[in-house]
Amino acid sequence: MRSKTRFPRTAIACAIAALALSFKASAFEPFTISEIKAEGLQRLEIGTVLTYLPLAVGDKVDSATARQAIRTLYGSGLFQDVALEHDGSVLLIKVQERPAISKFEIEGNDKIGGDELNQSLKDLGLTEGELFRRELLDQVEQEMRRQYYANGFYDVAIDSKVTEEPNNRVSLDIKVTEGKVTKIQDINILGNKVFTDEELIDQFEQRATNWMPFQRSDRYSKQKLVGDLEKLQSYYQDRGYLKFNIDSVQVALTPDKEAIYITVNVDEGKIYTVKDRRFSGETILNERFLQALTTTRAGDTFSRKQATDSADRIEAALSDVGYAFAKVTPVPEIDEDNEQVSINYVIEPGKRAYVRRITFTGNTGTNDETLRREMRQLEAAPYSKSAVERSRVRLARLPFIEEAEVDTRPVPGTDDLVDVSFKVKERPPGSVQFGVGYSGSQGFLITGQVTHTNFLGTGNRVNASIENNTISRSINLGWTDPYFTSDGISQSISLTYRESESVIRFSSGFNSNILGANLTYGIPLSEYVALRAGVGFEDVALETFPGTTSDEVLAFVVRNGTRFSTYQLRTGISYDSRNRTFFATRGALQSLSADIAVPGSDIEYFTLTYRTQAYLPLPFRFTVQLDSSIGYVDSYGGEGDVPPYENFFAGGPRTVRGYRDGSLGPLDTPYRNPYGGKLRTTAQTELIIPLPIESDGRSTRLSAFFDIGNVFAEPGDFEFNELRQSAGIAFSWFTPFLGLLDMSYAFPLNEQEGDRTDRFQITFGSGF
Repeated sequence: MRSKTRFPRTAIACAIAALALSFKASAFEPFTISEIKAEGLQRLEIGTVLTYLPLAVGDKVDSATARQAIRTLYGSGLFQDVALEHDGSVLLIKVQERPAISKFEIEGNDKIGGDELNQSLKDLGLTEGELFRRELLDQVEQEMRRQYYANGFYDVAIDSKVTEEPNNRVSLDIKVTEGKVTKIQDINILGNKVFTDEELIDQFEQRATNWMPFQRSDRYSKQKLVGDLEKLQSYYQDRGYLKFNIDSVQVALTPDKEAIYITVNVDEGKIYTVKDRRFSGETILNERFLQALTTTRAGDTFSRKQATDSADRIEAALSDVGYAFAKVTPVPEIDEDNEQVSINYVIEPGKRAYVRRITFTGNTGTNDETLRREMRQLEAAPYSKSAVERSRVRLARLPFIEEAEVDTRPVPGTDDLVDVSFKVKERPPGSVQFGVGYSGSQGFLITGQVTHTNFLGTGNRVNASIENNTISRSINLGWTDPYFTSDGISQSISLTYRESESVIRFSSGFNSNILGANLTYGIPLSEYVALRAGVGFEDVALETFPGTTSDEVLAFVVRNGTRFSTYQLRTGISYDSRNRTFFATRGALQSLSADIAVPGSDIEYFTLTYRTQAYLPLPFRFTVQLDSSIGYVDSYGGEGDVPPYENFFAGGPRTVRGYRDGSLGPLDTPYRNPYGGKLRTTAQTELIIPLPIESDGRSTRLSAFFDIGNVFAEPGDFEFNELRQSAGIAFSWFTPFLGLLDMSYAFPLNEQEGDRTDRFQITFGSGF
């Protein structure tokens, strides 16, 4: 920014130059140019001069045209001095070129600068090889001083040195002595009677220096002080003091420039109440509906925030019916005698706007059609702010989209059309895992898994996995089309085959062969509610071994045999208002599912599961996540049994961290291995901590947690003091190749004798 103190000097110089030009030009007798010559050129060619000269051979020159030519040559910025002379009909141009910058250095600027400053200097033309202009150097000095003041360095000294060098060149050197940070020693508020100094200073971003290390709020900034004073005014006006006024502000700097004292003089005024409210202008909406949108009611203490929020809600309601540029202004009409305020909401809806075009950017791996089907705002339809925002949220909830932003722009040349542009940032759509290894308990291992949530850019989910070792062989295939029909009904198909010597996690007393298939449809009932309905088939063969198989499994086989088939009906309903699928920060998920092995199956049983998940935003970007579930499985139709592999288990990352995966609950006989139970109840509470390395929290998450839960053989066995508890820290990272990686370190709080603990736990690929 050009210094005001330098302007008069520049103005005087310009005036002197103008007088000189006028004097020189007045000496010209009119003549016609027969030839043009130049003197004083060092780096420039005469052709460059002629490019800027508004005269040519054959032109007639007089005093006026001479003055104009000199102004034009000065205006090119190439010359420090220009003079015109003539020898007969020969025009002679005498110039002094501006020097070129051979070197430009800034020393001592540790607190400000870097690439941003270097780029701004380059944009100004202060870089090596450019022509030197003193006014630009002055401008840089003033800007650097402003930045230092803004960061609290009021003792800064900036010294510029220009050194002339051969061949009409100069070197520039700026030396900065930063000095100490000037800190706010005290903030005083005078004239306040209703609220204490502490209450008012709590509204300020700037604070007096204290004992806290690395404090930055004690650095004075004029811009921040303006913002703090606005907050102070809002604090009063939101509590009825409509005519609150800041009479004066004094900012005193100590002679040593190490401390600043701020004094604010205020006049609180009287408290006002709301007399009534009314609506004027082109209201468009029903008045009763408008009244329901406002919270400023007769008899209440006046609040500027409530009035502004009410106006914003009216604007949002108007935008939902197409008035994208509606403006609502709350105008207070003051009754001084009764100390009351009538609020007049002046409504200017403007013209109704329609959406001309919806576009997408950033979707390099996703088809436009895949994103467009999530739109709740349609082209050629009236603009709706809530529909546009809901469309953005639906994009952000897609598992292969990390972030979605929306920009609404008026169409140039019209006042009733807008274009809506969505900018998305894609996340890795899947994971690929392959491994070869050896385990003492399982022998040689070969595993492979491929999961893709955006197959060929269509949004379809594909997963395939294979596992082969000495005790287990399995193949799993799955396919999900989220838009099997155009109105959003999804279809999922899965096939499973597994041969295993252990269907219960820590037992090895029997073998099993399982062949299964499922067909499931998801039916949207509303924007947030969806119904799940499907069928499944399972064929299971068990093989037991006397002497190693648990008593519970042997009893099950005696009653049900070793081979049986089940035909399953899978149903459920869910409510989902989360703002994102991964790493949500607000909203809730509730789901209730019921899976039934229908009559006619060899074994008749059902499974009921209820889960709730909620995100509660807190100040300073903290979030509380509440995740709880309850599951119940039982047989029906007589004295049937629940298959051992359908029992619930607890312990591990998804239930109670700090306890070995699946280890909690009833144990079998006589080997004392976990056998699972019919009832499971768990709850996980997490405080999500914002990370400075990632401001948006869409790829990483750190949290402190408290878990509680357990499994019980029968619902009647439930006892609160049997619920296991743990606390610890967890870290989640959405990796490019492994999917969602979860790590946790937990401290069991009430472990009992025989519990199997596992403090550090890690899982990956579970985010899909």
